[in-house]
Amino acid sequence: MYKRITIILLMIIILLPVIAQDVDPDAVTTANSQITEVRLNGFEDASFWKVSMSMDQGIITKRTIMGVPKDVSSDVYKERDEKYGIPNTYAKQKVLGIKVEFISRGYNWFTVMPVKPIVIEGICQSISCWVIGRNYRHWLKVILKDFNGNNRFLWVDKLNFIGWKEMKVSIPEVIEQQDYHFPEKVGIKFNGFLVECDPMETYGTYYIYFDELRAVTDLFNLKVVDTYDLADDW
Repeated sequence: MYKRITIILLMIIILLPVIAQDVDPDAVTTANSQITEVRLNGFEDASFWKVSMSMDQGIITKRTIMGVPKDVSSDVYKERDEKYGIPNTYAKQKVLGIKVEFISRGYNWFTVMPVKPIVIEGICQSISCWVIGRNYRHWLKVILKDFNGNNRFLWVDKLNFIGWKEMKVSIPEVIEQQDYHFPEKVGIKFNGFLVECDPMETYGTYYIYFDELRAVTDLFNLKVVDTYDLADDW
């Protein structure tokens, strides 16, 4: 009996370092999720975006600018794209530039919105975008359309940083993305950015730039759709 216990203890001691090793997240698969990263827009075409601002607050204009964040053009980023099957489109090296000329000081704001909302398939977990904020204390918000078509606003972060920065925001559970009665009908829509200006810095001219809009989403429900299911349209 004691010999048997001794053998079991020795086996536990030998196997313990193996059990305690960190698990590679990329090697983990689950039965009910398929997490992937998708490229929503590269901001290469300014005509795809519309900008607006109250006329008594300032004048806003847009244009396509040559440039690209250093990290986006790096080999590490390209390897990430290859992993998720995202086409290499960095040869264009164009970004969206926004110019705001303030007329009056105060709690001003402006929006940068796509001509039509961008559909995000699956259950979206987070949205990211590369931004140049020019170290102003303005706040960046993301505008989403939930499953029911309602506009929802998410705080991202302040724009008080130098150079390019990848800004990310997680999608909270309070934003509806599906109807549990119809698991194949999922998804939200990206409907643009809202910049709320710090009243102490609403003077002169302000520039902001955007590149590489992406989302991390779970496509599991789209992969298990019953092709023989019926449509409720009669």
